[in-house]
Amino acid sequence: MIHELWKRLESWGQANSPAMLEDLNPGADHADVVSLQDSLGIELPTPFVESLKVHNGENDGWPYKAFAGHGAYLSIESILKNWDLRKQVAFEMAAYKEELQERAIEVEGPVKPVSFSPRWVPFMDCNSDIFWAMDFDPQEGGVVGQIIEVDFEGASWRVVSDSFESFFHGYVSSLEASEN
Repeated sequence: MIHELWKRLESWGQANSPAMLEDLNPGADHADVVSLQDSLGIELPTPFVESLKVHNGENDGWPYKAFAGHGAYLSIESILKNWDLRKQVAFEMAAYKEELQERAIEVEGPVKPVSFSPRWVPFMDCNSDIFWAMDFDPQEGGVVGQIIEVDFEGASWRVVSDSFESFFHGYVSSLEASEN
C-alpha cells in the first residue's frame, strides 16, 4: 500500500509540481531503520518503515516539498535529531511547569497536552514551531501510533489521523482531488 501511495504522490507531483519531488532522498536500508528503532526504543509501524525504505525523508524540504504545507519530511537522521532536541527542550521547560500550565492549550482528540513525550516520533517538522509525530503514548481513548500535530506557536495539539498509512492516504487523495 505504501509503495502504491508513493507512486501516486510521485505521479501527481510530476504532472502538477515537479519541484516537490526534487529533494526526496533515496530509501533507507534495513540496518538504518533498525538503528532508528533501537535509538527510539520503539518498534515503528510497518507502513512507516516501508515509507522510509522508499524515501528516507527529503534533503532540504523547503518549502515543504513532498508534503506541501505540512512540513519537511524527516530522514532517519533528522528524526533522531528532532526527537533528541524536543526531549531536551521538554526537560528544560519542566522547570517552568507552573508558568506553562497557565498557558491555554487547545487540544483536539486524545493527545496529551505536554510539550513533548519521548514516545512521540516526529516525522515532519515546520520550522520547529509545528511538528507531526506518531504518538505511541496517547491519551485514554487514543490509538497507539496515531498521528498528531503539535503547534507550539498556535498552542494547539490535535490528532489528525489514526495511523501513518491513513494520514498518507488522505494526503495523496487530497492532492489528486485538487486536480478536479
